[in-house]
Amino acid sequence: MKALSAYYPQIYHWFADIPKAEAEKLIIRKFEAGEVLALKGQLFQNIFIVLDGICNVINQLDNGTEILTLKLTLGDVIGVSESVLNNMRYIASVKSCTPVVVAELSQSLFRRWLDAYPCFVNFVLKNLVTRLHYTADFSANCQTSASKINLAKYLIDRYHVELASMPSDVRSSVRIQETHEMIGTFLGISSRTVERHLRSLKSDGLINTSRGKIDISPAQYQELLNLVASNL
Repeated sequence: MKALSAYYPQIYHWFADIPKAEAEKLIIRKFEAGEVLALKGQLFQNIFIVLDGICNVINQLDNGTEILTLKLTLGDVIGVSESVLNNMRYIASVKSCTPVVVAELSQSLFRRWLDAYPCFVNFVLKNLVTRLHYTADFSANCQTSASKINLAKYLIDRYHVELASMPSDVRSSVRIQETHEMIGTFLGISSRTVERHLRSLKSDGLINTSRGKIDISPAQYQELLNLVASNL
């Protein structure tokens, strides 16, 4: 992991209009893979800006089912909805699926920056709008084809997300972090159907599997793209 001070240049790049003394009020924190950054229903405390790694936004349904609704990466903001809506508790859970580094700011600092710095307002709004359109488009796109092709679309998207967080010198293969159950819940199919389609994709040489996880090489990613394109 890079020295934590190495993340400040990125912060200064994003928020060029914010005085350095103000930017240094951010707290740089590291979470290991599998740690919870926010838990649905718990008291809302701080806002996080992702500087490195990948987080999952998870919504728990009344029946206990967990739905992975979004993956957060570099520049994504956690806690904006709660702050803007004056929620006392977190709306959804956020859990790291890789080691994650965040910049933490209190709700009072967040609100002060929104009032004082247009560059910060633009950053937050751009992040929210981008996530809104991405979530809607991705969800709709994964419901328009046969379930095997929808799964291929899902894997293509997750390949992009995981690849973006990896150092350029270790990009020989990308591991998809979600469980079969999470994938099936998102796609609206059973875990058994997910497993059957994964066996088929593996048999066709389009993915590899190891210890229950899905690995995709650059060549396999291209073949997945070809599979989807041929079934549009």
